[in-house]
Amino acid sequence: MLDEAANVCRWANLPDLYSHYGSRGIVVSTFLQSWSQGVDVGGESGMRKLFSTANVVTYGGNVKEEGFLKMLSELIGKHPYTSVSSSRQKDSGSTSCQDDTDEILSVADLAALPKGRAVMLGSEAQAVLVSARPYADAAAASEAAHNAPTEIPATDQSAPEPHAAEPGPVEPTGNRWAALVKK
Repeated sequence: MLDEAANVCRWANLPDLYSHYGSRGIVVSTFLQSWSQGVDVGGESGMRKLFSTANVVTYGGNVKEEGFLKMLSELIGKHPYTSVSSSRQKDSGSTSCQDDTDEILSVADLAALPKGRAVMLGSEAQAVLVSARPYADAAAASEAAHNAPTEIPATDQSAPEPHAAEPGPVEPTGNRWAALVKK
């Protein structure tokens, strides 16, 4: 975990090592406040390399760097749609269709991303908008769920059993990311 990597851990050759560590199964998480912070440490080329070799990139808002936000908007992509217009006159009418696209999240949308929302881009996956919770809240919820008592089904007391009652099957908790996104 390299938190505040541009302020605390200024590791200039990190971009060159990111892919190397990944190929060895070593997960490196790097947290930067902005694109410019990364450029200050590794240069523009190093920051591009770091960004492109990361398996997951999460943008949590509060950045006003137009170039970075434009790149992010382009990576998120466009939404295709068809607009239909029609007109009628006394004895005739016409309908026309036109295919078009809109940005899913514009530069302005990304700059104004509200607190508690984040955009996550993963390798070989489309970007997703997530509801973010502070780590301490998520960790406390996870610990509470882990430490919650499990209910053991009641047994028929009229007939003795050769073995102690076994707990019932454990219900799957589902996708842990989905649980974090729900409000």
